[in-house]
Amino acid sequence: MNQYPTIQLIVTHGDKIAILIAALPFLGSVAVFALLATHWLVLAAGIVTSLVLLLIMKSYVELVRVISDMLLPK
Repeated sequence: MNQYPTIQLIVTHGDKIAILIAALPFLGSVAVFALLATHWLVLAAGIVTSLVLLLIMKSYVELVRVISDMLLPK
């Protein structure tokens, strides 16, 4: 597994990375709402986008874990 450091990173810390990446749209919408005083739907869109992105990232992490378990030598 030392030949593939990115896959090793995703396998070991994938859940934390997925949560961190999924939080970015929400944090961005909070910043836009606070700084520009936009409509409250910006916050709702940030929450929905974060939840969808979390689902996509979690499935990607699981896919990388399955592939690394099945195809990479141990």
